[in-house]
Amino acid sequence: MKLLKFHLRYHPPGIILEYTKKGIVKSKDIDLLELNCNSDVKQIADNLQQKEALITDEVREQLEQCLVTLKKRIEHEGPTGKRFYIYKTLVTHLLPLTNVAFDKAGSRCITGSYDRTCKVWDVETGGELKTLSGHQNVVYSVGFNYPICNLVVTGSFDKSARIWRMDTGECVSTLWGHSAEIVAAQFAPRGAHVATASMDHTAKLYDALTGTEVHTYIGHSAEVIALQFDPTEGQRLITGSFDGTICMWDTRIKERVAVLSGHTAEISNAQYNWDSSLVGSASLDGSAKLWDTRERTCIATVTAAAAEVLDVCFDWAGRRLATAGSDGTARVYEALADCRELATMQGHREEISKVCFSPAGGCLLTASADKTARIWNASTGNCVQVLSGHQGEIFSCAFSYAGDTVVTASKDNTCRIWR
Repeated sequence: MKLLKFHLRYHPPGIILEYTKKGIVKSKDIDLLELNCNSDVKQIADNLQQKEALITDEVREQLEQCLVTLKKRIEHEGPTGKRFYIYKTLVTHLLPLTNVAFDKAGSRCITGSYDRTCKVWDVETGGELKTLSGHQNVVYSVGFNYPICNLVVTGSFDKSARIWRMDTGECVSTLWGHSAEIVAAQFAPRGAHVATASMDHTAKLYDALTGTEVHTYIGHSAEVIALQFDPTEGQRLITGSFDGTICMWDTRIKERVAVLSGHTAEISNAQYNWDSSLVGSASLDGSAKLWDTRERTCIATVTAAAAEVLDVCFDWAGRRLATAGSDGTARVYEALADCRELATMQGHREEISKVCFSPAGGCLLTASADKTARIWNASTGNCVQVLSGHQGEIFSCAFSYAGDTVVTASKDNTCRIWR
């Protein structure tokens, strides 16, 4: 075996070893989830060199340079970094927006709207690149096929999902089969499949190349409003439903693998952590739960004071869990069995609909019905910055992969780029 080069993976932090074995180029991921601003680079390099035969004295200096770069990226994206300012205001649609997403490079973003279209935008110039037209009702869900990002999937209230080519704006597949509105759609990590969730109580799996239906997942007794592929292999899928349960599915078979039950009201969201070992769920019963995916058991429950929990997310390392409440409060917990509360973010005047960590995890971004988004110190709960200017409630928000750009989407028909 011979090491060819190191590749950096910023979020979550890690390095990828590209090497040859018997003439075939291969790669190996090494997670560095514990890396932080105070880490000793030389000590980490020592540990890696002891464990990994590909890392020799000849490449030791290069390894340390990579670790320094990763460490600087984490420091740059911390809560003490530069403030965001309005870079572009995109008067995007004729009707309110529903969802927004960045591509991996952060150079393009897509927006879905009640005006039945999805639009593709150049983040740098604010110019409209493409309008994806064809749906006959609200475009509610939008997403890229990461990491390539040459395709877009849209899910609509017209009971269909569509796959589009980014370069031409051409619809390459229309995914039919649901009998009610589609409220979530996502590509599998390797892009081979697309999954959809619908108000018809089912989820479906499609071949992304042909648009052919592969499986219909039946088991929920109410609307399915959330889904996610596992981030590692894309062979597992979770769905969250208004029936108060989260179902686990293996994409290679049709039958349900497990049911995670314990919530007493509708599920508002459910997500895997980075290594798919945990699932976090949010519910209108005022609680969030942490689930072990191997044991398929609830290992922790946290409750919001007289508030519905409207969203939940993990940081990129999967070590912390954040929740968004209808009382305008966000909270950050340790993603362990005791689920210890680490920070409480108070300041929004109305409910928080969306919450997400910055890629390095130092900041938390929240979107609220009070027409503002806020950036918080994820460790202390202090508000770092209020992103104000929208004239309507903010439905969706996101950080770019690099962490240097934020997008907010509002009921006022506009999208704002903050840098």
